[in-house]
Amino acid sequence: MKERLPKIGMGHATRGTTARPQGALDDLSVFVSVARQQSFAAASRRLRIPTSSVSRAVARLEEELGVQLLRRSSRNVALSDEGRQLLDDAAPHLEGLEKALTLTADHRPRPSGVVRVTAPAYTGSTRLARSLARFALRHPEITIELDATNVIRDLLQDGFDFGVRVGSFTSPDFVTRRLWQGQYGLFAARPFVKRALSGKPLVSRETLERQPCVTLRPSACWRFRGATGQLVEVFPRVGFTVSDPRGTADVARQGVGIALLPLDLVAEHSQGLVRLRSDFGEPEPVDLQVVYPTRRLLPQRVRMTIDWLVDDRQP
Repeated sequence: MKERLPKIGMGHATRGTTARPQGALDDLSVFVSVARQQSFAAASRRLRIPTSSVSRAVARLEEELGVQLLRRSSRNVALSDEGRQLLDDAAPHLEGLEKALTLTADHRPRPSGVVRVTAPAYTGSTRLARSLARFALRHPEITIELDATNVIRDLLQDGFDFGVRVGSFTSPDFVTRRLWQGQYGLFAARPFVKRALSGKPLVSRETLERQPCVTLRPSACWRFRGATGQLVEVFPRVGFTVSDPRGTADVARQGVGIALLPLDLVAEHSQGLVRLRSDFGEPEPVDLQVVYPTRRLLPQRVRMTIDWLVDDRQP
């Protein structure tokens, strides 16, 4: 007969210390998800937390219990005998807790209150604002406070429920969920093309490094993908900077230089701009992501808002 595992909770400490009841339950829930999915990555997607957080939760649980629960290889995750025993013992109780929580949630009043969001100035005041407006029409009890700014806010200190970030963002303290990709293109005014490019809408790396460019910041790096998938980084010659793409487009229309612009922006305001082709690749798309603290319990209104943004595909 196998020895029973020590119980998790107050009064059943392991290794002479007092166990963390809430933390241990959180880690146990993560372990059950990994065991059922037989994958750390799949559990990460299901729980909507980083894979690194999933791995640390299982490691903490194994450390507290003093046993190996999972056998890991480069491709597979398998339960040890102790892990299978814990799964059999714990899973029914966790299912009961989840059912109780669901029943309680079904009897809650309709979500209401304020959701505070911070996002880059251009994205926040265009596509994101339109999406949140559609959400507000469906949920009039929820008030949206959208801070559209190029200042990077501290989500915790500044009291935001979540933020939208451009480009890659990884941190064990934050959850990220992908919204959409921003597509970009090179543009210049027709007089500039005639004057600086001999009338041909074709540029090389040397052209961008030699001719004046209109950028979002003084130390710009433009990223492209070549025909075979290789990354090409170009440091353009900066002739003018504007921190908002709408201003960048307006300056480029005046013939000041070449600009890398969001395609949706140019589609709405294309007058006076010519799209340029390059001989070394296409501008790399940029991911936009929702970011929120890993360990913050999200109110229902915040969770609903994030889910809406992730699922909303309207431009």
